Amino acid sequence: MYKFKRYGGYECSSKGDKRFSAFYARLKDGRTIEEAYQLDVKGYRKFGNNPMLGKGKPPLNKFEGDDLYKAYLELWKTWAKENPELIKTLAELAKQFDNTLSDMFATTPVNQARALSEILNESAE
Repeated sequence: MYKFKRYGGYECSSKGDKRFSAFYARLKDGRTIEEAYQLDVKGYRKFGNNPMLGKGKPPLNKFEGDDLYKAYLELWKTWAKENPELIKTLAELAKQFDNTLSDMFATTPVNQARALSEILNESAE
């Protein structure tokens, strides 16, 4: 079972393994996960193409309950399908940290360590 926490796991942020950071992980269409999330999911693209436009701000698009996280998770699931070898690599690296991923910048439930740990758990089933 893979888990996530803010500190002490295999670091998946821009301060750790950048391959698993939303700022660096790219979808096949060329967008980073961060760009797709901030601009397209949250709705800030109408103001420009800089993902920082939406960073730390509430979504302009309406979401109920956990739907915002689910949309974020879907971006990571798409990335995982496009990068199966990196998912295998991440699973191996996480073993060195008691199957734990971390994101030191995570201040909300919407974070890459949580999403990637869920993907790893689904792929392990």
